Amino acid sequence: MSETPALSIYESTFAKTDKTDAILVVDGKKLHVNKAILSYHSPNFKQLFDSNSTEKSMSEIEIKDVEFQNFAILLSQCQPNPISFTYVNAEKLLELADRFQFSVAKRPIELILIKSTVDKFEKIRIAEKYKLTELLDRSLMLFTQKKDFMRVVSNKYKADFNLFKDFSNETIIRLFYKLCIVANKY
Repeated sequence: MSETPALSIYESTFAKTDKTDAILVVDGKKLHVNKAILSYHSPNFKQLFDSNSTEKSMSEIEIKDVEFQNFAILLSQCQPNPISFTYVNAEKLLELADRFQFSVAKRPIELILIKSTVDKFEKIRIAEKYKLTELLDRSLMLFTQKKDFMRVVSNKYKADFNLFKDFSNETIIRLFYKLCIVANKY
């Protein structure tokens, strides 16, 4: 007898149940979802499932230009047992959260990034780009010694100000303030 292969975490999370009423197709794979839940969490999905949209009458709705696994992880963030992820795909998930206006997913992603070993400057860049206030605040708190600022100064006479190109003036001022506090400690 041949065994039926075990369902992947993505397939089991989005398997058809009595609570699902729509099918999203990504890369030829089906995600059985609940329209009301997705509509509640996303204006994008609310519009997609709206009674006047052409997609409402379709039995399956294709979602293009997304990677299946990341999209499934994103949508699972509003479920009781969300699919886990790491900081490695956090920025891709944030991009999708913004694209689909799925803000409920941003908080768990932010928490993963806060706990991660991602570089301080990279955390600040991501926090600024995706408006993650706590990540920004916690990242700025990581600057406690002069050496934390050394990445800015690439050699004795030349500073790398490209690190700041994606930062707002407010964040640059906050960083400078931290530098002043740290410099006065020594």
